[in-house]
Amino acid sequence: MLNDILSAANLYADGLKHVQEKRDQWLKKHVELKDHLKEVADYLNTNASYKQGFFVDVLHAFDENMNGTSATLPSLTLRSGPMPMLVLFRNNMGEKRDYIEEGFHLTFTPTITGQVVVLLLPHQNPLNKAQQQYNTLNVIDEPEKLSMDIVDEIISKGIELAFYSSFTGMSEQQNEEQQQPEQNIQDRNPIGFKLHETTEKVK
Repeated sequence: MLNDILSAANLYADGLKHVQEKRDQWLKKHVELKDHLKEVADYLNTNASYKQGFFVDVLHAFDENMNGTSATLPSLTLRSGPMPMLVLFRNNMGEKRDYIEEGFHLTFTPTITGQVVVLLLPHQNPLNKAQQQYNTLNVIDEPEKLSMDIVDEIISKGIELAFYSSFTGMSEQQNEEQQQPEQNIQDRNPIGFKLHETTEKVK
């Protein structure tokens, strides 16, 4: 019976070994991934029809209690730049205001378990009251097995999903023929303004 108890207690050592192995894998893999994401960003910045800008950020886990970072838990983010929404307001004081939509963030972030989670933060803008949160696109259990071909598939899927959260793509929901009418209406996040009565006549 004591051997059974010892075997159960030794699960911690095995688990710690597996976690450390995965973390070590990510520390090696994230260097290759960073170079690849920069290559993707450069390619998009050169060839994309609309140039909102694409960037790669390296972030580290942050402890708010002591304002410290961990060098062993780096995250990588491919993000797009802000996009003007082409809506301009003026008042009788001569002040102007336009609206900007924030770019999407596609983040590869390690977890405390050694796995890497791929998260998508969709576009955000001040006119959309139903702001969206991070969506999980993928969970990589063994970071060393993450190939750049798989990364390209994740990026392609992530950018397409991000498009549908943008003001440029909200009215073009994918696979509409497969959705129920009720779902279709709920999935569209309307952007609207309050009406203001004016004496100006429209011709």
